[in-house]
Amino acid sequence: MEELIGFVTSNNKSNKILSVLDSKGPMDSATIAKTTRIVGTDKSIKELVEKKLLAHEGEKYSLTELGKQVCHAVRGVR
Repeated sequence: MEELIGFVTSNNKSNKILSVLDSKGPMDSATIAKTTRIVGTDKSIKELVEKKLLAHEGEKYSLTELGKQVCHAVRGVR
């Protein structure tokens, strides 16, 4: 888990994506892009899914349990 925390801490796009999904709940990629004001969120979302921090259900993405733990741990680091 420390490796994932380090990844999210050092990756501003991933950090924003996890934070917005934690606070607002499941969203589609277009809404994530608008809410975070990040261009090219698809690549970051794909990485987060591969690292099992996000789950993809239908058109929406949401935090996995691991994603929630990492997100909350990153908040504690700040």
